[in-house]
Amino acid sequence: MKVCLQQFLGKNHSWSIVGQNIARALFKKGHEVHLSSTNGYEHFPADLTHLIKSQLDKSYDMQISYTAMKNFPHYLSHGEKNRFGIWNYETTILPYGFSKYYQFTDKMLPSSNFSKKVFTDAGIPESHMTVVPHGADLTAFQTTVKYPLRTKKRFKILANIAQPHIRKNIPGLFEAYGQAFTKDDDVCLVAKVSVKKQVEMQFDVDFHSILKAFKRKYPKHAEVELVTEFVPNIAEVYNSCDAVFSMTHAECFWLPGIEGMAAGKIVIAPKYGGQLDFMSEDNSLLIPGKVICSPRHMQYWTTSSFAAMFEPDIKEASKLLQLAYRETDNLLNKFGPEMKKAVSIYSWDNVADQILGLCE
Repeated sequence: MKVCLQQFLGKNHSWSIVGQNIARALFKKGHEVHLSSTNGYEHFPADLTHLIKSQLDKSYDMQISYTAMKNFPHYLSHGEKNRFGIWNYETTILPYGFSKYYQFTDKMLPSSNFSKKVFTDAGIPESHMTVVPHGADLTAFQTTVKYPLRTKKRFKILANIAQPHIRKNIPGLFEAYGQAFTKDDDVCLVAKVSVKKQVEMQFDVDFHSILKAFKRKYPKHAEVELVTEFVPNIAEVYNSCDAVFSMTHAECFWLPGIEGMAAGKIVIAPKYGGQLDFMSEDNSLLIPGKVICSPRHMQYWTTSSFAAMFEPDIKEASKLLQLAYRETDNLLNKFGPEMKKAVSIYSWDNVADQILGLCE
């Protein structure tokens, strides 16, 4: 089958990671894959460079694009069948005017049941959608190499933040960590984050300002280490840590969760959103909280006063961090079987098979 993917494929962007892994899985299955990146080729993986096309052909057997819906008419215009649009929207009310663009796909592929509900609530027919999740690159996680962290602390908690957006609740993350530990604890928070020189968009935050405020409030805080450089194989960072932690207000899948399980780490995240498709009390630590209105400055494109998000309970999150610190081995023994089961289901190979199964 001749396949093209036109979308973000460069830089260290979550949409790019998804597109790269789908392309890789399809190519390994023997399909002819053509790639066209709409955000350049910085940090593009070397094993996929031979698939780049400076100009796409006029017709393909299948097209895939993980992009904002308004781009579907252009990015899925290279054929008349098997046009699959991937997109997700976290704050429950789809931006004004977006829903009509589903008509330029043969199927929309939301990445979780949470995401699918956002689309059905916006009037997109359920029959036009199939949930196709993201996955973990199991080959990448076969490595035993560890990223060379500076910390000498025993227990390391990874917060794989990537782009510092408001919805990722970075202040809440540091607040829970500050309440859980002090400098006397043998623990370090490892923040993998893309730090920008200046805030560019309304939904961005100044990471360093948040970190400075945390240090002022908690002068005896436990250790924090930043990883701001591009790491070609992110599995090495997971290998260097013992737990994966998020206080996010909203996620439509949350890749670090399934990646943390693939690395065999304790995963701690809010009990809300797309991650509940693969996270449960049987394989992870879920942070309780409540659904509240989303502030306008957290929303993308257009805003709605009816948009919702999750407010994870900081005290409960701090207790779960302490539990993971004290009972690491017991928790891994308890969660291990269900973690492995989730990882076996949520692989990029299975994702590719699901998409191929939708082809006519």
